[in-house]
Amino acid sequence: MIKTDNYREGLPLYVIYPGEHFFTDQRCYVNTVSGSCLVLCLYDPHLKIGGMGHFIVPGTLGTEGIYADEIAEHGIYNIELLVADFVKRGGDRRSLKAKIFGAGYVTGGAVSGVVNSNIRFIHEYLQREAIELMAEDLGGNFRRYLLFKPHTGEAFRKTLINNDANSEFVRLEKEYIDSAFRNKEIKTNYLLFE
Repeated sequence: MIKTDNYREGLPLYVIYPGEHFFTDQRCYVNTVSGSCLVLCLYDPHLKIGGMGHFIVPGTLGTEGIYADEIAEHGIYNIELLVADFVKRGGDRRSLKAKIFGAGYVTGGAVSGVVNSNIRFIHEYLQREAIELMAEDLGGNFRRYLLFKPHTGEAFRKTLINNDANSEFVRLEKEYIDSAFRNKEIKTNYLLFE
């Protein structure tokens, strides 16, 4: 993650990379670029806190549901890290609102089965955890440039048609995806809150 001061409106900008998440209670912007990965923006409108996660579920989900599927553990773990930050700051899971982006068919190794599994995963997770989905922009054959204001819940998306293989974000996302697929057998420990 990198930080830039005085981005817009005098607010700082935090840029997160694939596999990272960022939570804050300050007025700022959070930015990333997504191709095949999912980007989840969560915010609490009452406390005016929020965060963004950039991750992938490394494989194709089975039919038993995400909590019975080992492939989904990677996604659950990544989301729960972000949700835990809300809880630590006094937030209530039941107040969270979500906006989801990404899962496009653009990264070299991504196939439609994996992308569709990621879309299914994020919808099922939000539904099962009763997190209200406020907006989504998923799928397609393009990358998305995303800006999120955690204190207001506003999200801005710009479609990037040029899928330049030399792009830093394309390279970083491919490295992250390759690593996630190599290490998908490693068990994660996560705690679900009720």
